[in-house]
Amino acid sequence: MPMRWYFNLTDGIDIIHDNEGVEVSCPDEALLHACRAVEELSNDDPSASSEWQGWWLEIVDGLGVSVKSLPLDGPFLQH
Repeated sequence: MPMRWYFNLTDGIDIIHDNEGVEVSCPDEALLHACRAVEELSNDDPSASSEWQGWWLEIVDGLGVSVKSLPLDGPFLQH
């Protein structure tokens, strides 16, 4: 059964909420979608990667529970 997952950006203090989310059938698909989103941020402007230092993309389920976080200044943004 599909579930809606959200992908918030946070530095631990500020949060940029994903109010739209995506519907996928399992948590693994949500993780794959999150990895693609992090890569898209990098591809949009690779020179801006320093602006994302200390930020994370949080995968949040429909109940608002964070299930996994990916660093935006990690290997996804290094070219």
